[in-house]
Amino acid sequence: MWLSVLNVTIVNIALPDIARDMHVDLTSVGWVVTGFLVVQATLLPVAGRAGDLFGRRRVFVTGAVILVIASVLCALAWSAPSLIAFRILQAVGACVMSPTAYSYVGIVFPPHERGHAMGVLTGAIGFAPVVALNLAGVLMAGFGWRAVFWFSPVIGVFVIAGALLVLPELPHEGARKPFDIPGAMLAAGGLFGILIGLSKGEVWGFTSSRVVGAVGLGVVALVGFLMREAHVSDPLIPPALLRLRSLVTANAAAAAGAAALFGLMVLLPFYMVRALGFGPVTVAAAMTPIAGSFLILGPLGGRLMARVAAPRLAGVGYLVAAIGAIVMGLAAPRESYLWLLPGLVMFAGGLATAQSPIATTAISEVPAERMGVAASIPNISRYAGGAFGTALLGVIMHAALPPGADTASPMPAVDLAGGVANGFRSAAFIAAAFLLVAAIITKRMPNVPIQRRPTTQGVT
Repeated sequence: MWLSVLNVTIVNIALPDIARDMHVDLTSVGWVVTGFLVVQATLLPVAGRAGDLFGRRRVFVTGAVILVIASVLCALAWSAPSLIAFRILQAVGACVMSPTAYSYVGIVFPPHERGHAMGVLTGAIGFAPVVALNLAGVLMAGFGWRAVFWFSPVIGVFVIAGALLVLPELPHEGARKPFDIPGAMLAAGGLFGILIGLSKGEVWGFTSSRVVGAVGLGVVALVGFLMREAHVSDPLIPPALLRLRSLVTANAAAAAGAAALFGLMVLLPFYMVRALGFGPVTVAAAMTPIAGSFLILGPLGGRLMARVAAPRLAGVGYLVAAIGAIVMGLAAPRESYLWLLPGLVMFAGGLATAQSPIATTAISEVPAERMGVAASIPNISRYAGGAFGTALLGVIMHAALPPGADTASPMPAVDLAGGVANGFRSAAFIAAAFLLVAAIITKRMPNVPIQRRPTTQGVT
């Protein structure tokens, strides 16, 4: 799971060098990231259901093998189109691995241990993006941008070996049940249209015909998917799953939290470079407290579930994160990292604390035979919320810049730094609003006792 998430962000810092070497603009090479995210989120329910039907260890290892091969091909890419194609293949491998990891936590660990196990998993997820930033900087400084892609094959070999030696093959339904191919196509098409529209809203314009058309077609496809699932004998996502209040409310809160996290994670390096004057190495070091917060407080949040109700723990976490975002917004015009740091730690710490109770609640009432597809929904929520938050906060940041300014602007540094600081302040306040929405949603989450075992009643 850590390797899967790492590959989402490890390439970000390399985009300028890739664009220069392959003679394309940053907008074009941005599809290296956008394509990965959209394809991964689009195929998640398909991958989750495949694990339920054909065996979770088999599907996990298959995904890891695809990821390793695709990473080698990315490192050997000869053009921007080839790199984008290989990144899409890499996303297929990553998305196959992700829901399987959640499934193992939900099935292997007994209820009284599940919160802590989920805390370790979500801590690793939050830890991965900052590790990617540090790792990419070191690899690029020593070996160039292609080295960023050679890291995954090296680690991936150990992941495959470990999976074959350690992971048990859990009971699964087997091929006796049909795979809902039309439903999978409708779900994938719907998610693809919506995520493409959200991801490209800043570039194309949220009211442009391309964005409205993509989102509109995506919504139509998802409506068709839901209508189909209500009438087929073995649906990809049973409608009964979507009636579980634990699953729906937890994922709604997760989407709002992801909008704040992804949005500010994209803008923070920009703010540190343009407003604080940091270089790449200093930016990586300045982001380290985020990794530390997730690494420490993610598992701690899981342990606290034995004493504190999940809705209350998640709500407090989101409130602390919202206060942290507000503190960062207030500190932004001061253009000082020391003023920013307390808010940064509160923001990351609050989100880290909330992740385990949210993820555990989301799968708490899901039967084991549907754990794979149910475990894909939190990832979809995270990517959808993240795509929307990144686009919206990016628009807010850009609107605050002086006329004609952009990331490569030759205008006076003082003017640009001030515009970036003001834009980041506004974006941080919007991120705080997302987190407050997430905290409010947790009030609707059921307090499912961690001792309670999943039931298959009502979900077929």
